[in-house]
Amino acid sequence: MPVKFTTQRTLALLLSGKSRAAKKYAGKHVLVIQNRVIPLKDNKEEFWRDIKELKKKYGEMPVITFVPRTDISYIL
Repeated sequence: MPVKFTTQRTLALLLSGKSRAAKKYAGKHVLVIQNRVIPLKDNKEEFWRDIKELKKKYGEMPVITFVPRTDISYIL
């Protein structure tokens, strides 16, 4: 399975609310790469360290996204 497809599939599951990770991280910002979901750190240095480590490990930039809560409507 190609890397991009895995990341897109994980994102789709998170945004649809149909995965355990969607319920776990609802209302939070996360990093998504392949089939991994990593919560965003509050500390700026830790955040950038996570980005660099993930990019080095997986060979692609992780996607930063907000996981919506199912009980709230969002206006975009």
